[in-house]
Amino acid sequence: MEAERRIKQVMAEVLEVDPASIREGFQREEASSWDSMAHLRLVSALEETFGIRFTMREVGEMERFETIRRLVMERLPA
Repeated sequence: MEAERRIKQVMAEVLEVDPASIREGFQREEASSWDSMAHLRLVSALEETFGIRFTMREVGEMERFETIRRLVMERLPA
């Protein structure tokens, strides 16, 4: 799935981790660089990459790969 690959690529670049490490179960605690500033950069990068916007509530929920993937996929055209 192309969108999932792009999500992993964005996450890997922003969080400075190997894209292969981003899988089911990957969460904030697994990336030492995932602090509040990195979180904002990640949200911004995802919004820019996919041309979408997240609500403040959703931004607060984005602490796991599965949640990020679901939120991005919900906004992409079918």
